Amino acid sequence: MKKYISAVIASAMVISSLSAVTASAESYGDGNIDIMVLGDSVASGNGLAETEYNYGQLVADYLGGDVWNYAVSGYESAETLAQIRSFDSSQKAQLADSEVVVISIGGNDMMSYMAESMLDFAAKNNLLAEGKTPDDIPEEKNFGTLSELIDMEAVKEYTADLSNAIRFSDKLDSIYKNIAYTDANNNGAAYVQIIAKQVIPNIKAMVEEIKAVNPDARVIVQNVYNPLQFSKEYEASLKDRISGSYFTAYQKLNTIFGNTTRKFSEQLNDVEGIEVADVLADFSSEDASGEKYGWYFTKMQAGRENMDIHPTQAGHVAIASTVLNTIGETREDGGLLAMTFNGLKDVENYPAHALSQYNKLAGSYCMGDVNDDGFINSADASLVLEQYALLSTGKAATVTENQLKAGRINEDNTVDSSDASAILGYYAFTSTGGNGSIKYYMANQ
Repeated sequence: MKKYISAVIASAMVISSLSAVTASAESYGDGNIDIMVLGDSVASGNGLAETEYNYGQLVADYLGGDVWNYAVSGYESAETLAQIRSFDSSQKAQLADSEVVVISIGGNDMMSYMAESMLDFAAKNNLLAEGKTPDDIPEEKNFGTLSELIDMEAVKEYTADLSNAIRFSDKLDSIYKNIAYTDANNNGAAYVQIIAKQVIPNIKAMVEEIKAVNPDARVIVQNVYNPLQFSKEYEASLKDRISGSYFTAYQKLNTIFGNTTRKFSEQLNDVEGIEVADVLADFSSEDASGEKYGWYFTKMQAGRENMDIHPTQAGHVAIASTVLNTIGETREDGGLLAMTFNGLKDVENYPAHALSQYNKLAGSYCMGDVNDDGFINSADASLVLEQYALLSTGKAATVTENQLKAGRINEDNTVDSSDASAILGYYAFTSTGGNGSIKYYMANQ
């Protein structure tokens, strides 16, 4: 277990930088509300399987509009700002057509500073891995380099000495202050202020750039969650499996991440021209016993080799729900959001706070899922034909009104053979490797 905390840090913070992307519209309807997504790996869907959906897709399907996703894994706030400023005429036209712009940013700014500071501390205190020197520290630093460059056994020996343990703790406190402090804090001006002087100004500049192209756009910025939030049971097992110094390091990091995310949220709330999607409230909610649920939305409890800070499919459902509730429009058709939620393997354990957000949007039916079994297939088409035969001969339907609504694929207020054909077409599409909701399928025929 000597590398456990190193793995926690590294796998929690591995953010690979990618080149800028172009985005074509993914259409989920008639363009009722179109959205553009900007930012980092959370928004890009890093870590999801090919058959899973990022929150931009879930939001677009729910609203029946188009989505352009320009998020890039690894982007810091300055890079997203530069990306917006570099938009060509076609991209500006997409931005002009977007009623809502959603931004996920800030996490990498904070993580990069922390990585740089910890690597600098390791180099000055002979804690680098064997054969590594300060010259091996790359100019672009992130937490993915920590497991390679820091010798955690040396850290263990270093912190075994009380005076060194205090120095290590003081370093972590200094990192937190340099990230989260503002001029309002005691001696705040003496610190770097990554959030206040780097992230927030860049977000304000993003808003100015967006509004210059689309003055009416609603700009929604999501705050940042604490990735080091384990269940009580898992944390107890962690304490049993690793040495005291490593567990103390984890606790310190957890405290720093928790405090930092709260400070970011507070400062974000003061930015004019944006609405804040409170993802932190979903991921950091707790029950009456004090059990917190950030771990539920990530793979941080998936074991050392598989742990990942990025949102799982459950996490993207939670973020989509928060964004949609921020937008404030609900639909009878729960769409892909409801289908995805119902398909979660451990949906019975879905955290209460996030569940309350989802329940506001769940709707009363899902288009295409006529028999309400969570799937769209030939059984639904057969049920549509059965009801069509009844209704066309003056007989009453044998299904509920909500089931009839689910069968009105063509949205012409009738249930007939064309709806059954559409369902069969979609079933064939997904059965042969196609991925997307029935709205996506119909909009792209």
